[in-house]
Amino acid sequence: MPQQEQASLWSDTAVKVLDVHSGTMPPGGSMSETDLESNLLLLAGGGQGGLVMNGEGCHVQASFACHAAKGSAYTLTAGSDNIHYIAISYKAIPVAGAAHVLFPQRNHPLRTSFVHHPSNTAELHMAADRIAAKWSRGEGLERFHANALLQGMLCELIMEHERGQGAEPDVVDVVAAYIEGHYRQELGLKELAALAGCGVRQLQRRFKQEKRLGPMEYVIRLRMENAERMLRYTDATIGEIAERTGYRDMYYFSRAFKKHYGVPPQLYRRTAAAGSGTITVPAGLPGRMVSPLGLIQGPVIPHLRGEYHVTAAPQRIAVLDVQYADHLHALGMSPAGSVGFGSGALNFPPYFRERLRATEMLGTYEYPDLQAVERLQPDLIICTEVHAPHYERLSRVAPTVMFKRNESWQTILRRFGELTGKQEEAEHIIADYLRRTALLSAELAPVLTGKSVALIRPRESIVRVHTASHRTGAVLYRDLGLPAPLFVADTSSDTAYHISVDRLPAVQANYYFLLSNEQMQEGISMTEHSVRGLLGADQRQRIYPVDAATWIGCYGPTGINCIVDQVARALLA
Repeated sequence: MPQQEQASLWSDTAVKVLDVHSGTMPPGGSMSETDLESNLLLLAGGGQGGLVMNGEGCHVQASFACHAAKGSAYTLTAGSDNIHYIAISYKAIPVAGAAHVLFPQRNHPLRTSFVHHPSNTAELHMAADRIAAKWSRGEGLERFHANALLQGMLCELIMEHERGQGAEPDVVDVVAAYIEGHYRQELGLKELAALAGCGVRQLQRRFKQEKRLGPMEYVIRLRMENAERMLRYTDATIGEIAERTGYRDMYYFSRAFKKHYGVPPQLYRRTAAAGSGTITVPAGLPGRMVSPLGLIQGPVIPHLRGEYHVTAAPQRIAVLDVQYADHLHALGMSPAGSVGFGSGALNFPPYFRERLRATEMLGTYEYPDLQAVERLQPDLIICTEVHAPHYERLSRVAPTVMFKRNESWQTILRRFGELTGKQEEAEHIIADYLRRTALLSAELAPVLTGKSVALIRPRESIVRVHTASHRTGAVLYRDLGLPAPLFVADTSSDTAYHISVDRLPAVQANYYFLLSNEQMQEGISMTEHSVRGLLGADQRQRIYPVDAATWIGCYGPTGINCIVDQVARALLA
């Protein structure tokens, strides 16, 4: 239906919530209705299962929405995991005097039944939680608001379904995320197609459109990339590498590796070892000349506000993000001044606080103390795009370099190496990190077979469930290869899902790293307390509270290695 007609239709229609209930369907359980007395919106997530609606069956996974029109019949059956759901019964009411002759009932969107995997899953579940909360209060104004929320949610959901937005990439993202967490295991096209709820040929077509290669080629690429890291940075035998990357036959692995890289694995290892003393200059950076004694010709550092020409290594550096103090610390230096964190008394992160004893406090990242920066008289200031309103004032104090805050820490470390004449030290730090994450990834693989790890952060009345697109999530899911829960496997761009506390069981993870603000707040918030109580009730789950200030704020090489250490201690205990 054209969007203009759709808008007119909504203006002539109102909805009224009749009932809202939620629950958990155990593995193998089912729920069904044979002749719905009203329309039903069913939002579910957590596991996989089968749905039969009006005689047509389909496979459902992760999170989905089912809209069943009045008179419909459906049966939802859970697979091997729990399925958590919210069911909203409602009826559509025509506004008095509306010209419904323009919209025959058979074309009315609220009289159609469909299953959809929405692109905005998090927002949809948050809206459903709000509807449930307001409906449960049983007050006139609250229920009036519940009706309004449902009307908006239905409009967005139906319009997205009719446009077909999000369907193609959703299938690809779900399968790609599943492969990334399970590529060490035996995988087949039929299994992946069942996960996507489509046929094998359809999955291959969609996957090639999005990823430029087929799903099994994607499996091989991930295996080869992991094998290359292990050959370069570990002493594992070829047989061990083959087994840890999903190959039972060492000789088949060797042939696959040679086909992918052009040389056998043993020769690749010898070649990599012979070239380990050289420093790789990242692509896209301006040319420069480097010697072990320092800078012969100063490099040009590109940043968000232009370029900075290094004529001499700066001695008094002021940084307006704690992660940059971490970068200097890793390179054996200390900033003259740095922002800290805390709502009352400000401080530096505990893991390198001693190294910053002579560093002046410059406020916080969000609220830098500009007068303190001016008193410091630095010869270089390093900030992020958040400090753009202060850039002109900062530039009058000293040359100011502005980096993108969410840039890869390895990219920024190389920039810092150029700024300070410590390029070689920066490259060694990165190589050591790649080596230790490759070793730990291989060690964790058998421990986590068939399990998943979630990264969560309680915030006020909601919980953030972080994905691999988040910077810390990338350390866990990409660098260490930890398997992500299927709940967060259907997004490639969002850094987190926002869900209510009572829907946290839908994540279905075996291990939870809980980002806690206890150190900053001097106590546990009510939301965090509720999360710990909810997850602690399930003996099959393990919770590891970790300091959010370190895991989120201090995104430098020292902090990142602290995260890796904590992951190893938790999961290998």
